[in-house]
Amino acid sequence: MNPSLKGGVGVVYKFSCNMRACGPSFIIGDLRMKNWNFVTGLVLVFSLVFGSQAFAAETDGLAGILKKIDGLTCTKPEKLPDFFAKNLVIMVDDKRALLENRVKDYRHMMSDFRDLNCQTQRQVLGGRVGKEVGYLLADEIISITSKSNDTDERQHNVCSYMFVKEGSQWKISLEHCSSLPDYSIGPEGDALYYFHNPIY
Repeated sequence: MNPSLKGGVGVVYKFSCNMRACGPSFIIGDLRMKNWNFVTGLVLVFSLVFGSQAFAAETDGLAGILKKIDGLTCTKPEKLPDFFAKNLVIMVDDKRALLENRVKDYRHMMSDFRDLNCQTQRQVLGGRVGKEVGYLLADEIISITSKSNDTDERQHNVCSYMFVKEGSQWKISLEHCSSLPDYSIGPEGDALYYFHNPIY
């Protein structure tokens, strides 16, 4: 008789002895291997879960600041400077932008369009928080609508935000956004393809 048993990790063990002679010790070893693999799997799962929770805990505070800014953009844009550092740099693709001009633009939009509504969908792609400096990398789709017309102005960007501590508050010192195609991301059309698949 030449029986075989499947061991852990998909290995098939073959032996040329009867079960009375070598079966028990072999089976015990196999069970130990399975238990070890089970414990290793649990450790990996827990490390991934707690690692992702730690990442979220680090970056949630910075993402919360961006959410507050979203809420003020089309309602009280004059309060936006409170969230930005003194030596602020804003880059949109390859062009420099000024915060004061952005505030003026939103003010003009609020006066020119009735019931202006601004919405931002944001997915945090990465980030880190230190004692004095932090950063976020986010995929953003900004939608601006108004009852004055049926136009839905949309802007799809990947944005990097650098934060610095001023006193006890985090403030944005660098905002750099790169324009992306404006469509819903699907398997056949990934707007972040080159983010996930770098070529340089």
